[in-house]
Amino acid sequence: MKKYFSVWLAFTTSMFAQAVSAQSLDWQNPEVFRINKEPARSFFYSYDNAQAAFSKTPWDQANHILLNGQWKFNWVDSVKKKPNDFYQTNFDDSQWGQIAVPANWEVNGYGTPFYHSHQCFKANVVPPEMPAHYNPVGSYRKTFNLPDDWNEKQVFVHFGAVKSAFYLWVNGQKVGYSQDSKTAAEFDISTYLQVGENQLALQVYRYSDGSYFECQDMWRVSGIERDVYLFATPKLHIKDFHAYTTLTDNYSKGELQLSALIDNNLNRTVSGYQLKLQLFDHQQKILFEKNLNIEKLSENKVAVIKYITSIDTPNLWSAEAPYLYDLKLTLLDSQGKDIEHIGHNIGFRSTELKNGNILINGEPVLFKGVNRHEHDPVTAHVVTRELMLKDVQLMKQFNINAVRMAHYPNDPYMYYLADLYGLYVMDEANTESHGVGAANQGPYNPDTHLVNKPEWAAAYIDRVSNMYHATKNNPSVVMRSLGNESGDGPNLEATYDWLKQQEPNSPVISEQAQMRRHTDAYGQMYAPISDIERYAKRKFDTTRPVILIEYEHAMGNSLGNFKEYWDNFEKYPSLQGGFIWDWVDQTFAMKTLDGTPYWGYGGDLEPDATVSSLSFSANGLVFADRTPYPYLWEVKNVQQNIGFSSDDIETGVLNVINKNYFVNLQGQSLSWQLLAEGNQVAQGQGLPLSAKPQKSQQLQLDYGIQRQPGVEYFLDVQVTSDKTNGVIHQGHITAWSQLALPIVSIPADKQPEVRLAVSDKKQAYRFKGQDFSLSIDKTTGLISSMEYFGDELLKASPRPDFWRAPTDNDLPIKDYGDKIAPWQKAGKDTALVSIKLTKESNYQAKVEVEHYISAIESRYFTTYHVFGNGKVKVEVYFYAAPHKKQSDIPRLGTLFELDKQYSQVTWYGRGPHENYMDRKTSAHVGQYQSNVADLYVPYVRPQENGYRSDVRNVSFHNQDGKGITFKGAPLIGFGAQYYDTADYHATAAQVKAKNIHPHELPKKQRIFVNIDYMQRGVGGTNTWGAEPLADYIIPYLDYQYSYSFEPYKQ
Repeated sequence: MKKYFSVWLAFTTSMFAQAVSAQSLDWQNPEVFRINKEPARSFFYSYDNAQAAFSKTPWDQANHILLNGQWKFNWVDSVKKKPNDFYQTNFDDSQWGQIAVPANWEVNGYGTPFYHSHQCFKANVVPPEMPAHYNPVGSYRKTFNLPDDWNEKQVFVHFGAVKSAFYLWVNGQKVGYSQDSKTAAEFDISTYLQVGENQLALQVYRYSDGSYFECQDMWRVSGIERDVYLFATPKLHIKDFHAYTTLTDNYSKGELQLSALIDNNLNRTVSGYQLKLQLFDHQQKILFEKNLNIEKLSENKVAVIKYITSIDTPNLWSAEAPYLYDLKLTLLDSQGKDIEHIGHNIGFRSTELKNGNILINGEPVLFKGVNRHEHDPVTAHVVTRELMLKDVQLMKQFNINAVRMAHYPNDPYMYYLADLYGLYVMDEANTESHGVGAANQGPYNPDTHLVNKPEWAAAYIDRVSNMYHATKNNPSVVMRSLGNESGDGPNLEATYDWLKQQEPNSPVISEQAQMRRHTDAYGQMYAPISDIERYAKRKFDTTRPVILIEYEHAMGNSLGNFKEYWDNFEKYPSLQGGFIWDWVDQTFAMKTLDGTPYWGYGGDLEPDATVSSLSFSANGLVFADRTPYPYLWEVKNVQQNIGFSSDDIETGVLNVINKNYFVNLQGQSLSWQLLAEGNQVAQGQGLPLSAKPQKSQQLQLDYGIQRQPGVEYFLDVQVTSDKTNGVIHQGHITAWSQLALPIVSIPADKQPEVRLAVSDKKQAYRFKGQDFSLSIDKTTGLISSMEYFGDELLKASPRPDFWRAPTDNDLPIKDYGDKIAPWQKAGKDTALVSIKLTKESNYQAKVEVEHYISAIESRYFTTYHVFGNGKVKVEVYFYAAPHKKQSDIPRLGTLFELDKQYSQVTWYGRGPHENYMDRKTSAHVGQYQSNVADLYVPYVRPQENGYRSDVRNVSFHNQDGKGITFKGAPLIGFGAQYYDTADYHATAAQVKAKNIHPHELPKKQRIFVNIDYMQRGVGGTNTWGAEPLADYIIPYLDYQYSYSFEPYKQ
């Protein structure tokens, strides 16, 4: 008999019956979302032998059959074309193709993936309207043999995730229907099976009314996305359990509240059964054991077993110390024989909203989080366990302690890894209706929005229930989110109330609720620093903290002002961190016809004229293959759990601050080195650390040297792990910092007296000295030739440069393209006003040049001081036209075009990785070397990249060690690449008109070197109009600066 199920409330067996018209289409009826589907339950594996109880590979056991692999498959682009009677056992599928399970159709040659940040199918749809013509349907068939000993068992089929809706048949009989594409669908198929060969048939709809809940910012793909398997249980079996843990007695005692459902599918009433409860510690020492009696249980009834116990001073679970206990449940029959075994890791921890903070084990931890979509660069939404582990390893290694399952429940294995290795999880219901309107982002029609429609109410509860039950036993789940960009209204409020009925103390967050009653934190997406600082200072709400569910939009070259966010998080108790958007680029590994690899983004895979959000799919901290972007190092450094300060750095006093809440610093050691001009002159290793949580310890370092006048000294410190701990390996750097020592008197810069030959020719002023010659063109006022050691360095005259290839954060700024357009032309559009040569001595000369820059109607003065030893000191005076209003300046510097042989780079400044004025905390001042090719960062959409800031000097040289050195006075920034910024997209219109990738930029036979006084910050608050912070822009003002260059020889 078929049943219509909605949600399973708490531990009862009550169901919301769905009254459905026989004429209605289930997949276009919001009141139908499950037919004959098993109630949502916690995720666990049931085994028939004790040794397997904790196995995470159930298909190795006799009571599980993995159905992953090749299935017969048929795909059509319209519901009207779907095959009829394909589920019949005698249907001829010989002309069908095959597809792997799990797999998304669209990356396997069936249909087209498309990327959009929020649309459901198209703009201006009204739920539950479906696409009239294009709604692909995938039909699957799979045969399997039923083991002989399964005849007397209860048999279920498990579909880990199917998008977006599907029907199931077994042996030609219709079994049921399911929606919610990111939680498991299970069906009891016991009565449909037969001895020997059996057949499963599925029909999957790409679009259904459930798609209105699944308008997430991701690739739109379809199919079976997670594991499919059969499992057999005894006829009387453990249907579900909840091992709720909390802490009592001022967080000193652990309490376990167990509830279990025992389902009797025997055709008789039974008695004398027992449920054995056992708890083991890390060493498999049994802590307690209890046999719980199951009262007389009638046929087809469910018993609820409850038990509460406590443990004195348990080892607590936290992301810092994820201690897990092994909970084992064994079902015993009336003869005392064990017939079913279930093992699950549990942790003793509390999570609550109290005194205005979310507290974990009584502590107001800071959530150093990321948002994570499930994405693989080849298989799309089918993600392997190995890739999940890679993600967790990287998160832990880069000081990330929390992950938001954006925007749907993830594969259960991800929660297991979070439990095991320690990540705080914000679980999230598969509920996003962004395509019909999101609260706080613009107007939408509340009358048609499903968040306000009664006929959608049960589906909201169903999706939240599916999320809750699946992970209710995972200690890592410390918060739950009602969904993402779903609109706000009574249906969402009801899901908050439902969750609070299940676990009153567990925090629930809804960003859409803002500061209304149905959220336990203010989670405003992309709140600027000024807003959260104002929230904290003015104490708008002392009962709830700020936890930014999304912030720092890491699209392209981004994540500026990250440190400023964390300065505020650490300063104000009401600010508890947030979740960066996002973890991994949603791009695909693609190749050109000649085999050149590149990352495909929105618009690359879809047909022409398809509406796409383009490279909005690329905003990860890591590339799709999990290679870190440079700014992931900034995340690691800013979020590190150890801080450093000094009351007297000159005498070696160092304070080490433990920012952890639960663990001391034992097991970690500190090493240090004193750098003079970037070179090590003193060092110490292996200093043991011991500071308790939220405390500090003081170390006395012995430099043992006499510091020299005018020499720049830095103290570099780093902390490493003494032994392997989870995914943190022995020797792993957990924290690092750099502290500057005061400079002792700077001596005057005196140039050696080397004779300089000066010639005033018709076309140019020419200078010749030791190992160099230089010419300045008298008609242009620009350097026309630079020969060092007999070789010409220049491929073009150095010229002023005010332009950078716009970043993804730059382009959406209002009118940015129009405002900055003059700066792209400014450096190329200089007219000589005057030029004057002065020979100051036999050893030096001076050339004073004035240019008029017509694009910005401003004056630009350059003075060259040329010395006989080859040094040229350049003084620049930029005078902004007082009568003209211009935008902020992208960069202020000089562009040199060097011969390609000078590709080796050494510098003394911030590094080794790319850094900018608003993203440089992690990049310490030191001596570094690289080559031009390796400086380049291949952002998915080409843009400004590869920069190094706070540079004292940088040299470009050839294989013989000869070249040129640039020196700051005192600091410069530099970038170097083989690509001309003129070949990059300069406007938003160009970006929309054509996708471009790094391999499509024409590589030149020269090196473009920018030597800058300043470059604008990259920003990061958002990618739809936010400017960098005021300290990191270059206003249109007058500027004076200087730098120098000279011959270089190793």
